[in-house]
Amino acid sequence: MGNLFLREKERWGLWSFWGVIGAMLTTYVAMATKAPLYITLAAMCVVILVSSWMLYSKRYDFLRALKVTAYILFVSVLPALTLLIIPAAKQQRGELIFQSVFFALLALVGCVVCALIAKRPKQYY
Repeated sequence: MGNLFLREKERWGLWSFWGVIGAMLTTYVAMATKAPLYITLAAMCVVILVSSWMLYSKRYDFLRALKVTAYILFVSVLPALTLLIIPAAKQQRGELIFQSVFFALLALVGCVVCALIAKRPKQYY
């Protein structure tokens, strides 16, 4: 039966820990390369790792997995985006803002896919 009537509480400390791990990885990649593609891949690696663990544990429905993956991705990317957007010259800000919006859309699609992967399978009784 699993946890049919038991509502689990979120462990935000654990998700924040994974977000900080992702932030350190993403910041390192941002400082080393400054390429938006590599920053995106570094941030998504942590989200994919956590969603694969969610798939293994089979305790997360779609909305809960989406909420967790979006939170981890947001915490992971925030330092790297501030390192790239704030010190940019006025000529580069438009391009960086466009890349940030493109990254946000790509991240949303990635979070939805990871949440679909991590969701609990249907139980037949």
